[in-house]
Amino acid sequence: REATISDYRPAEEFNDSIVYDGNHFRIEWPKVVLWSDQGGLKAPKGTYRDYSGLKPRKPSMFINHWDVCLSSRSCHKVLAKRGISVHFLIDNDGTIYQTMDMQHVAWHAGGKAWNNASIGVEITNAYYPKYQPWYEKHGHGLRPVTRGFVHGSYLKPHLGFYPVQLDALKALWYAVHLATGIPLK
Repeated sequence: REATISDYRPAEEFNDSIVYDGNHFRIEWPKVVLWSDQGGLKAPKGTYRDYSGLKPRKPSMFINHWDVCLSSRSCHKVLAKRGISVHFLIDNDGTIYQTMDMQHVAWHAGGKAWNNASIGVEITNAYYPKYQPWYEKHGHGLRPVTRGFVHGSYLKPHLGFYPVQLDALKALWYAVHLATGIPLK
């Protein structure tokens, strides 16, 4: 069933859902692509711990990653090459890709304890201002340029996230909260 999970979407009035323990949960976002959908991105076997048939896993946190890639597809290739994975990728246009059932443990946070307790999300953004022309050329428009303050130091100007990506992330957090019970505070 997992290989064709898209065929099991509920016949309710919504088209978009995310998957946890083989069940579909509504997400209030118009652009969601599951791993078995046409154009979906699937985490390769061997890049995550398969929990099929076991009691539902109880993740307790989100771990959001800034992928430093130009697109979710390029990030997916990098992750696969490194033998790691995430549950979700958020692309430049706000499309959310789910790469595996949230029941499985993605390898994204460095350690077993972090991975077991989390849902991993990659948000695409190449970071460096030199990539701004690529985004314009590919029809995404200008990314905001921002400065951050990290560990007591200011960062050099860098590319920020598109507002649509942040809106997609909020919708994803809420849907995952409803599915798994991860607190939103």
